[in-house]
Amino acid sequence: MKRIGVVLVMTLGMLAMPRPGSAQPPRWMLAGAIDYTRLTEDESFLGAGVGASGSVGWRLTEATGIEVEAGLTRHVRDLHFVAVAHDGGGRIQPVPYTERWQGTATFLTASLSHSFGSGRARPMLWGGGGFMWHGGTRRGPVAAPQVPAGLVLQPGDAQTREGAGSRGLAADGGFGVDVRVARRLTLRPFAGLRVVNTGEVGPKYIVRTGIRVGFQ
Repeated sequence: MKRIGVVLVMTLGMLAMPRPGSAQPPRWMLAGAIDYTRLTEDESFLGAGVGASGSVGWRLTEATGIEVEAGLTRHVRDLHFVAVAHDGGGRIQPVPYTERWQGTATFLTASLSHSFGSGRARPMLWGGGGFMWHGGTRRGPVAAPQVPAGLVLQPGDAQTREGAGSRGLAADGGFGVDVRVARRLTLRPFAGLRVVNTGEVGPKYIVRTGIRVGFQ
C-alpha cells in the first residue's frame, strides 16, 4: 500500500510538470528606446535631436501585442542670418550671426504590433496613435551679434522669439526587426513616422530612427 502511494505521488508530479516546449512566454513586456528624430512643422524643418522613451505592453499572442509608450524628444537647428545695422549717417552695414531654433516635444501613444516568422530575428510592424505636447519653438541668436562700434542694429533684428505651444492628436507607425539576444531580452533597430494635427500651428511630421531594448 505504501509503495502504491509513492508511485501515485510520483505520477501526479510528472503530470504536473510542463512538457518541453509547452511553456508560454511571459505576457508582460517592458522596453526603453533611444532615437534620432527629425521634426518638420507644416513646410518648415524645425530641427533634429535625440529622444528617449519607455513603454509597457501586453502580449496577446506569440506574435501580436499592445503597448503604451511615453517619450520626449528635443529638436535643434542652427541657421545663418544677417542683421541690419545703421551708422550715424544712416548707412547700412550687414552683421552676420547664427540663429538657433530649439524646442521639446512629449508624446503618449498606444499601439498594436505584429511580428513575422519564428527565428531569432523577426521583422515587425506597428501602428497606433495618441497625443503630443509641444512647448513651442524658441528662435534666437546663439550669441549676440558682433556689432562694430558706432553702429546700431535695426529694431527687431537678432531678437529672441518664443513660438506658441501646441498639442494635438498623433498617428504613429513604423517597422523594425526584433533580435533575440537572450531568453527574455530583445534588441530592435527601428524606423517610424508620427504625424500630429496641431490645428492653427500646422501639422508636425516626426521621423524617428533608433534602437529599442525590450524585456519580457
